[in-house]
Amino acid sequence: MKKTTKRLCDRRIFNQPVSFEISATEKTVQDVRQTGTGVDISSHGLGMRTKYALNKGSVLKFYLPMREVQTTIPVFAQVMWSMPADDHYRVGLRFLA
Repeated sequence: MKKTTKRLCDRRIFNQPVSFEISATEKTVQDVRQTGTGVDISSHGLGMRTKYALNKGSVLKFYLPMREVQTTIPVFAQVMWSMPADDHYRVGLRFLA
């Protein structure tokens, strides 16, 4: 039986720290800034590990590190899935245009 995949394009290993913001919602009064570790990346999204529980559908502003120029680029992404894994959460993010 042939294995199928939902991914639209190939992902590459992306083992780098990232920080992200969750915009203020009705549950919080201010933006929440957290950190995580990128796991893999593609042109469509990013896999991430974080200690922060994220809700499917949430929009994050995260800061993508660019090693070549030693800076970060702000990028918006939507949480497509989030699941607990040991002492952290594994999260799938889709880049927003």
